[in-house]
Amino acid sequence: MILQKIKSNAKLYPNKQAIVYLDRLLTYSELWNEIEIRSKFIFESISENVIIFKNKNSFENLLNFLGGLAVGKTGIFGTKLLDNECILLKEQLNANIFEEKIELGFQNKNQKNNKKYNPEIEVSATDTFLGVLTSGTISQTPKVIWKDYQSWASAFQHQSDIFNIDENDRLFVLDALDYSANLNSVLHMLWQGGTVVLTTLATSKNWNSQIEKSNISTIFLVPSHYRLLLKTKRITKGGYQIKSAVSAGEKLDTFTASSLLSTYKVTTLTEYYGASEMGHISYHQNEDILNFPLSVGKAFPEVKITIEDENIFIESPYISPDYRDKKTILDKGFFDGENLILTGRAGRVFNKRGLNVYAEEIENAVKTLPEILEAVVIGKISKSGTHDIMLAFTTLLARVDPASPVL
Repeated sequence: MILQKIKSNAKLYPNKQAIVYLDRLLTYSELWNEIEIRSKFIFESISENVIIFKNKNSFENLLNFLGGLAVGKTGIFGTKLLDNECILLKEQLNANIFEEKIELGFQNKNQKNNKKYNPEIEVSATDTFLGVLTSGTISQTPKVIWKDYQSWASAFQHQSDIFNIDENDRLFVLDALDYSANLNSVLHMLWQGGTVVLTTLATSKNWNSQIEKSNISTIFLVPSHYRLLLKTKRITKGGYQIKSAVSAGEKLDTFTASSLLSTYKVTTLTEYYGASEMGHISYHQNEDILNFPLSVGKAFPEVKITIEDENIFIESPYISPDYRDKKTILDKGFFDGENLILTGRAGRVFNKRGLNVYAEEIENAVKTLPEILEAVVIGKISKSGTHDIMLAFTTLLARVDPASPVL
């Protein structure tokens, strides 16, 4: 599985860079050492099976998450959780909120577990290892989608083959690991034996410089972040070639796709469609993205897509455990030849920058303002297939006096 593959890579490539983040750099042997240290701390300190990792440093959360996997814990990246949300989720899941920074040479003064420490537990494909938080619930706590090893690790070899990625690659990806597609890219690259270079949104003006200085060969970003990348001035006059660029989370428009192919001379540009509940569903690449702008491509390997009453149904090994019987999240679409076209989702849910945005949530929040009478959220589909979310509303002032200005 994932952790066993990282350990194997530590033996194969002990001095190879595994993760680079700001001023931190870990080789594969150093990464495995960190995992062992953190797993021992977590084993001795935390009795709960679910851990919400809430350190402000994404790098610390990643290392602690991997340490937790070594002793059979299920992790949730909760950096963006509000304090009250985190407390409610802790109570709901009987979870541990973990914000500590574990350093070399620690002395654990809070030991809770007297069992023998074993950092190399056996795992099965159906063991749960991750909880993905998604918006869209009207309750006080975010919805948790549980992931087992099958739903992620079984897709990794296909990701390598389709995305044109191997152990020699260096991945450029955002440190926002609460977004499951970013985390998936990181774990896939560590599984593959390549190098992960984590960046931050705050340094977007320097992304091109970081890419060149770090010898990046593959990039994973959502389309809105690719547009940020393209806006910044490039350094090398002759251009910089990227072997693989992967996009997900929202529709990749043709202008951005064309700019990536020409500006970075991308060998393999891939847009894939998926969902936290369903995993990888479909993909298309290079010229197909330009020639079929409304499509999200053909079925990902081992995925069968069918349409029933305009609803998309999936048979796949990548479906999250709680959705394997349902086989749908009521995304709607149709086939144009073998190309899947998305038309929306039941329940008026829009996908923006990798997040599910529920129309009713926005409307209900806006209606709490004393000046608002009615509100409605609508999505507009442009010619390129991207979605813009708009809010229309009327005010109490407008009802009392039609001549009153709109807020």
